[in-house]
Amino acid sequence: MKSIIRWGLTLGILINPITNLSLTQPIPVVALPKSVIVDFLSGVPVYSLINQQGSPIGRQLDNGSVITPVFMSRREAEALATELRRIDPETASSYSIQVLPLSRIYEVARENSGNSTRLFLDYIPNTREAEVARNLARERGQEYPGDVPLYLAKIESNQSYLTIKQNDQDVVPIFFEKATIDQWIKRVVEAQPELGDSITINVISLSNLIANLENNDNNFLRSLLLWPSEEMIQIIRSNSQNQPQ
Repeated sequence: MKSIIRWGLTLGILINPITNLSLTQPIPVVALPKSVIVDFLSGVPVYSLINQQGSPIGRQLDNGSVITPVFMSRREAEALATELRRIDPETASSYSIQVLPLSRIYEVARENSGNSTRLFLDYIPNTREAEVARNLARERGQEYPGDVPLYLAKIESNQSYLTIKQNDQDVVPIFFEKATIDQWIKRVVEAQPELGDSITINVISLSNLIANLENNDNNFLRSLLLWPSEEMIQIIRSNSQNQPQ
């Protein structure tokens, strides 16, 4: 919630630094094509404050770059909207909370970034999930990566990741909620008890993951699948039901 308050007071926030909790070796190689990254992010609905001209709320930096918040939960988006109405009612009246695919915001950021200025995306997590991730990282002696936490299930005995089958391919699910990955691991262990003591949960950040996708290309990254939160799933179901038959 502190990050949301800073947004409400200043319409700006510092970009969370990339941490050392990375998925790949930090060796520059060929990056994933933009189309692959966009497709990867397309199944994730997020919230943004959009004005009547279709532009997201943001703060301009001295160098001309702009930072805009991207919310994983409506609760956090509403907190900013409420704070904005308190400190600047006139500006607040031109913005409304809208749901759109993360891939679309990502594309807009890419399209509006040049050599001298950029549109930075500041990923705002569900505050309750952020606290869960912070406690988990603390238990592991790690530093919480900041911004939106993501969870992967790792098999320590052979340093591999748990996978699921999708379209006859093995994919590595990355979860937005710890409760969901806990339920999945429980089912896996019930089916394969020998894995019980070997499975651990790794916490990474969404910004770090996207940075890896932009700077690397390998089979592991291409096998990843973002698993929406329960709130996101409800949005997807609602939109699906509202689609014309």
